[in-house]
Amino acid sequence: MEGAGFCHSDLHVISGDIQVLPRMPLILGHENAGTVAAIGAGVRAVKEGDRVAVYGGWGDGFCDYCVAGEENLCPTMQWVGLSEHEGGYAEYLLVPHERYLVPLHTLEPKAAAPLTDAAPTPYRAVTRALPFVQPDYPDLVVGCGAHGQFGVKIVRLLSGAEIIAVDLDDRKLATAREPGATHTINARDPEVRERILEIALGVGVSAAFDFVGADSTLELALASTRTAGRVVQVGLAGGTAHVAALKTIKPEVAVSVSWWGNIRELREVLALAESGRLTPIPLEFWRLDKINEVYERVKQGQVSGRAVITP
Repeated sequence: MEGAGFCHSDLHVISGDIQVLPRMPLILGHENAGTVAAIGAGVRAVKEGDRVAVYGGWGDGFCDYCVAGEENLCPTMQWVGLSEHEGGYAEYLLVPHERYLVPLHTLEPKAAAPLTDAAPTPYRAVTRALPFVQPDYPDLVVGCGAHGQFGVKIVRLLSGAEIIAVDLDDRKLATAREPGATHTINARDPEVRERILEIALGVGVSAAFDFVGADSTLELALASTRTAGRVVQVGLAGGTAHVAALKTIKPEVAVSVSWWGNIRELREVLALAESGRLTPIPLEFWRLDKINEVYERVKQGQVSGRAVITP
């Protein structure tokens, strides 16, 4: 292990808000990259010494979703660090199959680690919403943590639409402006909804991406989206989307929950990153013995991009 991103969802797991752990103790860490230390019999895709990123959603390999390449949707899927499999906050990580390893060519593993979740998750959310995106109307990104920052970058990379970014932290809003957020609004603004609609020509945004997933952010996303637009929940803050026709939501707005990304999508974002088209978010690197400090920094919202554990 050379890098393991400390994801905000780990906070929800530690607090018990997301109840997925099958046992205790369990090593967390689902954004992983490193160097192959040893291989098992029959492994051909990688060799000792190869630098790799680790795809973290390990399916059963034979259900309809796995056969279609959507292991992230497998009903019996096991997330690394969130299931029976130990995660990457350790010196070594055991990966059950070579297909979950993606070779790295120019990226350092510790820099590539956050790309295994923080990038393919918004990449999947944005690419599947592209049919709804209209250049005449902006898109909305709610939450400018690591996922939201990559969300802004990917919307900018794949469409010509303006981007409205909303967050509670002015520092994160400033970070979101750098890769292309056209407008930024602090969520504490009592007129945040009115400001979004003003920017969106009084009609609403084409697509809203909620990287928080709280009651208030889902309400804002639903209320801000134009007729026949798209609302995508990505964040897992425990909120509930209240859909009431013609009250909380306009006609024919599609609402969906986006769930990580598949192996192909991970390969695509890594290729975009290695080509330089997908630029990195701010990273800070911490030794494994400092992980409790990292936990507190993430919990207090003091990490502008992503903290990476370097075992």
